Amino acid sequence: MKPSLPLPHGELVVADDHTYNRLARRARSGMALRLAPGLYAVGATLPPEQVARHHLNAIIGVTWPGGVGCHRTAFTGGVPVDGVVYVGHPEPPRKKPLTLPGVRIVPVVAPGALPGDLPLPNGLWLSGAARALVENVTLMGRPAASKVGTAAVEDRIDDLAKAGGAGRIQSTLEQLDEIAGSFDPVAVSYVRARLAAVLGSFSDQHPPAAGRLAARLAGLAYDERRIEMLRGLVATLLDRPPSLRPMTPPMARWEWLAFFEAYFSNFIEGTEFGVDEARRIAVEGVVPMARPQDAHDVSATFRLAADPENRLATPRSGEDLIDLLCQRHAVLMAARPEKRPGEVKQVPNYAGGYLFVEPDLVRGTLMRGFEILDTLRSPLARATAMMALVTECHPFDDGNGRVARLAANAELSAAGDVRIVIPNVYRGNYLAALSGFSNGAGRGEQLVAVLEFAQRWTAAVDWTTYDRSRTTLLACNAFEDSVVAEAQGRRLVMPEA
Repeated sequence: MKPSLPLPHGELVVADDHTYNRLARRARSGMALRLAPGLYAVGATLPPEQVARHHLNAIIGVTWPGGVGCHRTAFTGGVPVDGVVYVGHPEPPRKKPLTLPGVRIVPVVAPGALPGDLPLPNGLWLSGAARALVENVTLMGRPAASKVGTAAVEDRIDDLAKAGGAGRIQSTLEQLDEIAGSFDPVAVSYVRARLAAVLGSFSDQHPPAAGRLAARLAGLAYDERRIEMLRGLVATLLDRPPSLRPMTPPMARWEWLAFFEAYFSNFIEGTEFGVDEARRIAVEGVVPMARPQDAHDVSATFRLAADPENRLATPRSGEDLIDLLCQRHAVLMAARPEKRPGEVKQVPNYAGGYLFVEPDLVRGTLMRGFEILDTLRSPLARATAMMALVTECHPFDDGNGRVARLAANAELSAAGDVRIVIPNVYRGNYLAALSGFSNGAGRGEQLVAVLEFAQRWTAAVDWTTYDRSRTTLLACNAFEDSVVAEAQGRRLVMPEA
């Protein structure tokens, strides 16, 4: 039989009167690692912090048998926060914290395992959902270091509602009733009132703190991750100098900008026509019998981009934003009743497996997001943030990309700046920037750069006549398929002066 290989984290040994001196000698010779007084990892080869982390539960089990990961630790699933773990025990055998390499274990006088608590290895437990809420409430005085605080408790209730709906909230309430006698009645009452409020029976005189739970109770629950993403993008935009590109006279120079904006915006979404046919559809009103719905998409986008009032319409509040988006979507999707024109989605939507903001969080996310982007003053910065917010929300069953670009360009038109056109050849860059933002690559720097270049390119094109615009766009590679052009080393180029 082959001998077993030594474990890199070693074997945990608790010293006693007979083994203390021998283990101390082994530690001095490097054959054992002393983790704390009387605790050794024999044969460990990993760094001390990794060894201590591996044996953490075993050490807690030896020092505080039957202990419960509680308070702040319950919110992290037992993972140390800032190098600290809190362990609850009704009569702690050791009352002082135990310091190990890289982690400190702090005992807390607290009930032992209760109904709803989760079993862990080594005879330990982790506070259940209801207990974790009650333990972390801080209503009066200075918050204890071991507790995450009331605001985080309310966010956790919102998380429970989001993940499990009314059923999860009801089961947490039932769990709370079982353990209520073991905790401060004021904290229990506070948590019970918040859980009940999610189920529609909120009667507490003290409303929740301003946060996700308050938004949920107001019917405006929002996606916290998307809001944090938007905050990061706004911070990036605020770090950059304002960028102004006004639509300089003569205004005839911009005559065909709206048409090509609409043409390319539809091409991005797969509504593909030859540019001459698209002109006949959008400008001359010719509807091909084989594709009436696609033709309507192009002509409707053109009308929205060219309309003197709509192109300038920007929201003054989150509610205004939702109304404007719905109005534009109603026009855009009028030929597709199955897409529920002007109505916010009821079913989640995806792109390549990426889940956009869920239906019940769309309105709240748009409203909270508008509050954040409304701090921006640069037109291009507002347009960029608007593009990101609407794209991440994807508020409708279809047409979201076109609606997002119309909303972003309205921010530019309202300030007299040049609108953004994303030509076919630049589609890959644009979608890659949006995808990078969605997947957390930085704080939106790539999206900022892509839209800045697109606006600079748009401003350099002479849109005076259809023929002049078309000739310039051909010379810039604008009509080329982005994948083919990339493979052949061709990219969007600036027009010649």
